[in-house]
Amino acid sequence: MSCAPAAANSALDGVGAADNAFDRAIKLQDAAASVGFDWPDVADIWAKIYEELDELAVGMAKHDAANTAEELGDLLFATTNLARRLGVNPEAALEATNRKFIQRFQEMERTASLEGVCLMDEPITLQIARYQRAKQILADGTAFDPLR
Repeated sequence: MSCAPAAANSALDGVGAADNAFDRAIKLQDAAASVGFDWPDVADIWAKIYEELDELAVGMAKHDAANTAEELGDLLFATTNLARRLGVNPEAALEATNRKFIQRFQEMERTASLEGVCLMDEPITLQIARYQRAKQILADGTAFDPLR
């Protein structure tokens, strides 16, 4: 396919819509890889991720919403490529992280409530410390003791 004239079929022609953008990105990347368009090493994918992070930072610094959205998309595409190469389903990985965040945040709320604290009244530095403590509590499997 890749050696055919431009008007001929593309290696990407068979990639249609998918249930989610992660799946479509993987299908596109697999199709491109089938004709040799793939990073030879995972380190190259990491370099691309850092490049996209830098470009995202530039778009943000310029307050360019369209460029920022484009660069964020590029970053997601590059991280999805890393997931593909590592054999990780990015949709499942993100959903697992969502569940983990929910547990941690709800632990933050629970401990704040036990301390008589309203999260909205805490500065972000204290909220971050509270989040880190929630991570530790959940990792240890220990219950919060306000007297500790």
